[in-house]
Amino acid sequence: MEDELKKIHEHYRKNYYSEEIDDRIKDGVQQNIRNADVIQPEKKQRHSIAKKISYITAACLVLFGLFIGSSFVSPAMAEVASKIPFLNKIFNQEPIYQVLTEELEDKGYDISGLSYSTQDKTYSVTVGGSEEYYNQVREEIQKVTEDIVSSRGYNDFKVVVEKDDPANDLEYPEDFDLLFDALEEVLPKLQQKGYKVLGNYGMGHSSPYAKEIMLTLAIEDTEKRTDEIERAIIEGAKKQNIKRDVTINFQPISDQKWEIESEWASNVIPVILEGMLNKKEYKTNLVTHSYEKDTMNIFVTTTIDMSDNEAPELANKIELTIQEFLESDELKDIVGDTPFKVVVRDKYSRSIN
Repeated sequence: MEDELKKIHEHYRKNYYSEEIDDRIKDGVQQNIRNADVIQPEKKQRHSIAKKISYITAACLVLFGLFIGSSFVSPAMAEVASKIPFLNKIFNQEPIYQVLTEELEDKGYDISGLSYSTQDKTYSVTVGGSEEYYNQVREEIQKVTEDIVSSRGYNDFKVVVEKDDPANDLEYPEDFDLLFDALEEVLPKLQQKGYKVLGNYGMGHSSPYAKEIMLTLAIEDTEKRTDEIERAIIEGAKKQNIKRDVTINFQPISDQKWEIESEWASNVIPVILEGMLNKKEYKTNLVTHSYEKDTMNIFVTTTIDMSDNEAPELANKIELTIQEFLESDELKDIVGDTPFKVVVRDKYSRSIN
């Protein structure tokens, strides 16, 4: 496998590499898993539609990733690429939302939002501007988006292009950004003072018009000064003139568990999520994980009933696909010697493997 990847890498650099691609690679962004109404920032992108993306994924951006998506590949290279496991291809590509965002922005479309719904398997592109502009570009945007999705071999999602409706905006859309600012100022100061606050947090709300923002903050399990940490964050939020109340939920976690969970959440689970959800053959509508008793548990919920004749075969296929990915050479530095277990469930969350 390693030799095959080197061949592809060398072929790509010789025939397709450019300074423009180099710049794109340097500008690549990895993001944490983000639920549809939960924001977990790795980096803020204030002036990009990426701020509104609700799709959950993160993956490594490398030269090989750009090559895999290229149609200008020799038969010999195509044969080599075809031998690479499905999830490994995704691992070496830009996340699908990143590809869509860049392509639509590069083409100059006025895009105000891009979302990914796992419930109804839909990529939604929201278009800004006037009604006339929307009618003019809707079909073009639809085709560009569908072409990108299908070029990845994804066949279990539909694309919807909609007109932006200002009435759908949050009542206090700036509050999340302001809380980002407050945390970026407060958390480093707390860490400098010896508070064992970990560099990860999540924000959410119970509804778009809720009067409070729910903040989940990871701390080391030996840190007991939560009242002082909470007081500092609330004071920082007030300085930013945040209109909503901020409720803080602390998640104590050990150093070792934190490092393992962070690595998997950033680089492994999003790849499995993207791969399982986007291919019809896997019949998947949910991928979650938990790290308990020193074992990483990956839960894949399917759309079938465990009584279906195909259930055992599907469960076996999903389990082997994920296992092949996790045991590949590319994942050695991430997975290491961490034990893992793949649990495949039916549509009623009953285990079928």
